[in-house]
Amino acid sequence: MVHLHITSWVLAIILALYVGHGYKNGQNVKVAHMILRLLYFVILGTGLYIFIDLPKDNMPSDLKMLYNIKMGLGIIMLGVFEYFTVSSKKKRKMLVPVTIFTILILALLYLGFRLPLNFDFFA
Repeated sequence: MVHLHITSWVLAIILALYVGHGYKNGQNVKVAHMILRLLYFVILGTGLYIFIDLPKDNMPSDLKMLYNIKMGLGIIMLGVFEYFTVSSKKKRKMLVPVTIFTILILALLYLGFRLPLNFDFFA
């Protein structure tokens, strides 16, 4: 399930950048935007499945807190994906959405690689 989750958010990042660029240039990317919105559900579903399936019985409280923070940031990130694409569709300045998008992606990647369920880059 972790592989499906990672694949879906990598595809969502690529598709969000494509949709944002397409709207900025006046292209018709409505179908890609709808596919991106379907990916939100895949990301949310797989993330919830992984979160619920965690063995929380013997887990230290600091790890539980980090998993809860990661879950919260992940849900916020889904809203930021949509904020990013809609802002580009309405031809608004993109400094704020891009900044929030970048900060959240970096925080989620750090937490994802820091927590013991995923790869161990920070050991």
